Amino acid sequence: MKKTIPHVLAFVLGFIVCALVLRQFYGFPIGASAPMQPVSVRPAPPIASAGSKTVSQAAAVVAPEVVNIDTRGQARAPGFPFDIFGFPFGEAPPAVPVQGTASGVIIRSDGYILTNNHVVADAQSMTVTLHDGRKYSGKVVGTDASSDLAVIRINARSLPAARFGDSDNLVVGDWVLAIGNALGLGPTVTVGVVSATQRALEIGGRTLENAIQTDAAINRGNSGGALADLNGAVIGINTAIASTSPGGGNIGIGFAIPSNTAKKIADQLISKGRVVRPWLGIYYTPVTENIRQALASQGPEPPSGGVIVSQVVPGSPAEKAGIRPYDVILEINKRRVKSDKTVADEIRKQKAGQKILLLIWRGGQRRLTGVTLGEMPPGVG
Repeated sequence: MKKTIPHVLAFVLGFIVCALVLRQFYGFPIGASAPMQPVSVRPAPPIASAGSKTVSQAAAVVAPEVVNIDTRGQARAPGFPFDIFGFPFGEAPPAVPVQGTASGVIIRSDGYILTNNHVVADAQSMTVTLHDGRKYSGKVVGTDASSDLAVIRINARSLPAARFGDSDNLVVGDWVLAIGNALGLGPTVTVGVVSATQRALEIGGRTLENAIQTDAAINRGNSGGALADLNGAVIGINTAIASTSPGGGNIGIGFAIPSNTAKKIADQLISKGRVVRPWLGIYYTPVTENIRQALASQGPEPPSGGVIVSQVVPGSPAEKAGIRPYDVILEINKRRVKSDKTVADEIRKQKAGQKILLLIWRGGQRRLTGVTLGEMPPGVG
């Protein structure tokens, strides 16, 4: 009996050790209950920051500020195949008026509306329909092809005017609403995010700078409508879409003109009927390694960075200030020139008649040159 006790103790201890090992690696056996552990639940982050309005509330604020614009252009005869083979049976088909549908944003309560230049460019008449269904005849106040913006006016008062937000504060991922007359169906709201900022795109042979890119659905008819934030502030004017085919619809890439740009342009169109832009009068390109080597082969090697002047427009402010082709601009207003965009952005901040300071490298020497900006001539973009 005494010999049996040690064996029993050894068996019990071995069983306990095995049980502890099994629990450590495999958890509790089926049918056993584990002690309850508190579950940590973290609430999902809100779509908007604290104090912001919801999507529906933002839409309710902005929608009354957006109008439908129906345009009617000069009547045209149908094209192909008649343009190539002549009219069949000796009769020409009747000319058909060119009609379009788009959007606009009320920017002043006394009837001023901001839209795209391409909406009104060829229009002979236009009808503006307010959110409540009232219709008015619209008249062009001013247009600006370079920014693709235009201001029209209707004979109405006490209209709900849009509040502009600060487009410079936009970051990728911000929620936005696109509101407009999509496909001519009437007031339409779509939701997405800011996909990118400061995009450059070609519209009608002109470059639109600093455009906002969004995946909020923008379709034909949205042109001139509002891109708004969740606080109900307009932060862009919808202007273009990317599509996989001519006449195609939304594929998740749309563009809007930033509100800070739109507001400045609108103010000038209302006060002057046109936009006055500062003008330097040069063409330039970034200094690449190949350009550096080419310059170094003819003399001292230029510093890194900057842009090289390829052409100076005759009679321009740059020519009057003595700037020459092959000058390398290293700084503008004490701001280092890292790319061609640096020069364009700095000039865009100025006004015609203001003086800028350029640090130029020429033939191995640096020199400061002051240039009084002029007014950009018509047709120059």
